[in-house]
Amino acid sequence: MLNSKGAVKINFLDCAYEILKKSDTPLHYTEITSRALAANILDTKGQTPEATMGSRLYTDTKQPNSRFRRVKRGVFGLVETQSPGIAQRITILNQQTRSDLRQRLFKMPPDRFEVLISQLLTALGFEEETIEVTSYSNDGGIDVRGILNAAGITKINAAVQAKRWKRNIQAPAIQALRGSLTVHEQGIFITTSKFSKGAIAEAEAPGKTPVSLIDGDKLVTLLIRHEIGVVNERHTLYTLDEAWWDDVAGADESQPEPMPATIVETSPVTYPLPIWAKTKKGHFQAELLDINGRTCYNGVEYQSPSGAGQVASGWKSCNGWTFWYYEHPETKEHRAINELRQRLD
Repeated sequence: MLNSKGAVKINFLDCAYEILKKSDTPLHYTEITSRALAANILDTKGQTPEATMGSRLYTDTKQPNSRFRRVKRGVFGLVETQSPGIAQRITILNQQTRSDLRQRLFKMPPDRFEVLISQLLTALGFEEETIEVTSYSNDGGIDVRGILNAAGITKINAAVQAKRWKRNIQAPAIQALRGSLTVHEQGIFITTSKFSKGAIAEAEAPGKTPVSLIDGDKLVTLLIRHEIGVVNERHTLYTLDEAWWDDVAGADESQPEPMPATIVETSPVTYPLPIWAKTKKGHFQAELLDINGRTCYNGVEYQSPSGAGQVASGWKSCNGWTFWYYEHPETKEHRAINELRQRLD
């Protein structure tokens, strides 16, 4: 999606990365969201973007290759693996790679461009066996049709037009793509250049079938993200997880936890909520009575899940927010109950 100035809007995690990179210091997720919204680069229509940002960042930090680290509750920074001089050099090299990749797109043979676009569409969720090149253009571009599998929830018939132009795409090109669409088919326009204001307005025109736009910058970003035509090299530095030590090792979880002034619930659940935990001693079941953490275990009510977890496990200390799990009502995934809350410091 593009904003009114033709700039690409990006997802929560990419937004957070850009904001933190510019700030050069860790920020609370509410501040990250505020800056992203002010810059008009966050692709969201939700009513609680701050809560979503916090949830996405917290979940991502659990991944082995996360770009983010938890500094303290609600505050996130970028993973630092190099000295400032090395990091600056890497930034310069990455910028050069982006430029080189974009130039290669213009020079590569049409058949290789077809392979590249097909690989990208597959990475974006298109079913590989449905991708079909329907025509070639004199400029080395292609027209493609296929079925986009949207996270296993629904399938979308899509027509994709990829143009290797150096000049901006104008509104008539968007109109031509829309005119070629069949019933219930969506349009995607990919270009190595940019879209004019008229083209953006035409793609988003009310009452017409929307056409998704991917300009040259976004195309390069997607190719790099999905490692198509590039190689991702990583070097890892291990540091102490201060948030883990604060939550588990440094706190007496047997006492009721002090609650923050404001808690934002980020999951559509109802209370009392069945929760469970599993250790070598066995499987334990309890109920989370409210978002503040009141928990009922074996008929006894505890002021925090940590108190209930300590009794159930027999441990000297227990972080109940990560000990107990629940089933998400929509995705049916098993998640730690910590994801039900977002603390605002």
